[in-house]
Amino acid sequence: MKKIEEKINLINEQLLKEEYQTNKKFILSEMKRIGIEELPYSYSALKNFIDSETMSTHYNKHYKGYVKKLNKALSQKDYGDLELEEIVKSISKYDETIRNNAGGAFNHALFWKMLSPKKQKIQGDILEKIKKDFGSYREFKTVFEEFAQERFGSGWVWLILTKGDKLKVMSTPNQDNPLMNVIKNGGYPILGLDLWEHAYYLKYKNEKNNYIKNFWDSVNWQFVNKMLKMKMKTKLTESIFSKNLLIESKSTSCTYEMAQTYRFIFNINDKVKEIFMRSIGNVLKNVFPDNFYRYNEYEKGQMSGIYDLEKKGRSVINKLNTNYYGFCILVNDLNKLLKLQNQPVLDFVGKTPQEQIDEVERMTSLIERYGSRIFNQESDTFKNIMEILDVKDKQGNKTEDLTVKILKKKFGDDNVTRIGELGSKLDMVKGIDCIIKDKGREYTAQIKPYSNILESENEITILNSGQVKKYTTDWIIFSKGTTILVFENSGTKIVDGNFVFPQDSLIYTLS
Repeated sequence: MKKIEEKINLINEQLLKEEYQTNKKFILSEMKRIGIEELPYSYSALKNFIDSETMSTHYNKHYKGYVKKLNKALSQKDYGDLELEEIVKSISKYDETIRNNAGGAFNHALFWKMLSPKKQKIQGDILEKIKKDFGSYREFKTVFEEFAQERFGSGWVWLILTKGDKLKVMSTPNQDNPLMNVIKNGGYPILGLDLWEHAYYLKYKNEKNNYIKNFWDSVNWQFVNKMLKMKMKTKLTESIFSKNLLIESKSTSCTYEMAQTYRFIFNINDKVKEIFMRSIGNVLKNVFPDNFYRYNEYEKGQMSGIYDLEKKGRSVINKLNTNYYGFCILVNDLNKLLKLQNQPVLDFVGKTPQEQIDEVERMTSLIERYGSRIFNQESDTFKNIMEILDVKDKQGNKTEDLTVKILKKKFGDDNVTRIGELGSKLDMVKGIDCIIKDKGREYTAQIKPYSNILESENEITILNSGQVKKYTTDWIIFSKGTTILVFENSGTKIVDGNFVFPQDSLIYTLS
């Protein structure tokens, strides 16, 4: 009887191989956008865990079905060249069809690699990490199995690495993945088990508990160790980082004159700045999911954004969304890529406001497409941006420090409180850099640099004061070296990207 079963399995295996060869041309056609992961073993290789018929159906019908439906859904709109992991990380941007099928494609592409035909002993970094975070391997298995049993209906159970580099077991419904930005308290999936009935029902029927227990004999612990080591350093589904001009070539610096041109555009065309700010925020959140924290998540009172990137605390990368030097660097480097692709370069100069809006929309679509390559530690563009942001941040802090020092000399040490702190809600939302007590009353103030002033009979125009926008602070203070101008923020206008104040709004000139 046993020999007959083995012979049937061999025949079935041969038929499945022939079916694979016959369908090879269809697989190639399916790989136009999101590719299909090749199964790393035969359909019967995991027979002690999953029978060959289930494996074949699971791979050829379900998994490839997800990829086909995903590509069809993506083709309905011009999303550009997308990577599956990028779609999963930013899944809130897409509809339900893409969410379900991107999750199904991504989860299964990982799942095949998480299984091994040969039983492997857990060892190495993953074992030590499990002992540290769960107490013992046995305790971890108990928790994992409990989560798997408690998943009602279709879904997955995962071992993930959280933002705090802790291992945690969690379950997701349907084809959701812990990487998705809609999953609360998610993380990087290190190990996963498919709990959909189609994954086990032919072999186990309603005995899901046996399917869960037999899983441990087929876990590819070598791959799990690799996943743990890779974490954020490389893509989960890539062994070699995709080379790109934006990583390999020298980034172009931005001249002062060019930066001022973009400063002017930012300050007179709010829509350009708004589109750029929104796009950069989304891209950074998707590229650095382990470093992104919502309001109050990192520390009480800290705004949402990227933390612990170049050092402990809030990263200067958060300032890119309003930094015209960073904007200029991105324009220059993207234009190098566009030239190689024989595409029209980005050009904002001498354009109408609507043409500038069209250009920034084209620019942000490129940033979103190449986000994981631009904001990569090896990318010279990224290094160039981080360097200029760091320089500008230090200059800003130096200006504020000197200004506060002069203000304390005028109003007294106890009457001047500096608020402008990286990540402070008062600074970021309300624009409050300091609070000054003068003549028994407290005044909030924004501190800004400037290069010169233009005076008319009734007005004073402040030139080159960085980002120009409406502030709700009581005062706006301008600093040039040791010269400090304090204006009441009343009757303030913005003309041609500059602050314009009534003459009588200047209440103090300090040095």
